[in-house]
Amino acid sequence: MRGQGIDFYYTFLSNVKKEGMVMNEDQRRKLGQLFVFGFNGTTVTPGIKQMIQEHFIGNIILFSRNIKNKKQLFELTTQLQRLAKEAGHERPLAICVDQENGAVRRLGDDTTMLPGAMLLGATNEPSYAKEVGKLTAKEMTALGVNWNLAPVVDINNNPENPVIGVRSFGENPVKVAAFSQAIMQGMQDEGVMTTLKHFPGHGDTNVDSHHALPIIEHSSKRLFEVELVPFQACIKAGADMVMSAHVVFPAFESNSTLPATLSKQVITDLLRQTLGFDGVVVTDCLEMDAIAGTVGTAQGAFQAFQAGADLLMVSHRFERQQETIDVFTKKLVTDQSINKRLEDSYKRVIQLKERYLTWAQLPQVDGIDGVGSLEHRERAASIYEKGITAIGERRLDETKPVLVFYPETSKQSLAEDPRKGERPIEAVLDKQLAAFVPIKERELDRYLTLAASYEQIIVASRSMEEGSFQQIFIRELVQRGHEPIVIGTQNPYDYGFIPENLTYVSTYEHTEPAIKAAFNFLYEKGEAQGVFPVTMHRKGGGVGI
Repeated sequence: MRGQGIDFYYTFLSNVKKEGMVMNEDQRRKLGQLFVFGFNGTTVTPGIKQMIQEHFIGNIILFSRNIKNKKQLFELTTQLQRLAKEAGHERPLAICVDQENGAVRRLGDDTTMLPGAMLLGATNEPSYAKEVGKLTAKEMTALGVNWNLAPVVDINNNPENPVIGVRSFGENPVKVAAFSQAIMQGMQDEGVMTTLKHFPGHGDTNVDSHHALPIIEHSSKRLFEVELVPFQACIKAGADMVMSAHVVFPAFESNSTLPATLSKQVITDLLRQTLGFDGVVVTDCLEMDAIAGTVGTAQGAFQAFQAGADLLMVSHRFERQQETIDVFTKKLVTDQSINKRLEDSYKRVIQLKERYLTWAQLPQVDGIDGVGSLEHRERAASIYEKGITAIGERRLDETKPVLVFYPETSKQSLAEDPRKGERPIEAVLDKQLAAFVPIKERELDRYLTLAASYEQIIVASRSMEEGSFQQIFIRELVQRGHEPIVIGTQNPYDYGFIPENLTYVSTYEHTEPAIKAAFNFLYEKGEAQGVFPVTMHRKGGGVGI
């Protein structure tokens, strides 16, 4: 029995034939190389199989929904490549993930957990970024994933940014450029295609483009001096791809409602002509509300193509993928002038694949043994220690019990995956010495009563705001004579919301190795050598750290 998606597919084919919208096979093969499609499930679905075999889709995006463990991922990528080879694809599929590390990671728990961008930025040493790039790429390629939607080269100069934050290396343009170039080259050295994102910069927004359409009002002078610096540096260093942002830039685009992804003035005039980028331009997902909720996914894909984008990403819904193919098919058979654009983009994509992908060099099953190895994990642990940032003198005594309060929140933005049941702070402490209290409700009196019996108290935070319950709770503890240690397990700006005399440790990410490094420091078993890569501000005046 056919599923709803496949029924839609056959209805689509019937309509194509009725309307005379028939492309020759050469056009279909070339058009297929311009799409990046995703699917649900940990095995190949009938829909994605049809896409690869009938429409010659040449690029696949995977999310956590597609990944259980390293063995399953290897089997999935192997099956996808087998389908492409049987269909006569000239080059292997480009299979991508958002493996930024830290807060945004897609590979399974049996792979090596590696430091994210802001923790690396806190090390002040770009060589660590290059090493993390190499480790990331080694594990990706062993699992059949040959393209990373990273690095994030946005400059996080807005503390209220809801989508970039710790995904950025920091707020200094030159420093972000150095770290971006280092991690990019580390991945390239190990055979993984890289993607600079999100052009021309998503760091100074207070709106998440997954939900709405942000606008950055800065002048072109300011954008060239700040946001564009890392892009320019990485382009000169040999960037493979650049991903467009669903953000409006009035300084570059005269239409005040047109995001960069759909703007010829941004993609062709600025990126191609002014900055001289001749590589592949890929869109961010066209199902995000900034596009799907305005012009629509399918029409947005064609507008992005007209603006100069080469790869068009539709990550989720089979119906929207079919609608996108439908729009392009109609345009290509009715307007021959579009074939020149098709040819240009196809050549860029194939030239990139020729540099990285051959049928003779697909990964072998024995390669997965090195993924998540002790060697990789130990090297990662040493880098975490270099980035963890600590302010204050208080330490923990391992002979005394400790009470740990932590928030239940497990997701910061739609860029991150929800990880149910993930409690890294419980995983790293001896439960015989530690008591854990997940903060679920505003039960201030109960929490204060529990705290009264402990000399050592930890309060873990994720993302504080002025007047938030976490802030009130910490102040109440202090007023009652406690001296809690605060661990910021994601947003470093939380430091600005706690009393200055308290010890604060920033891990920059809610991951087990980062939190373990923090406790190693607090128990005087390790170092915390990092320096904040962003400026801390306190209410009523700024305190630069």
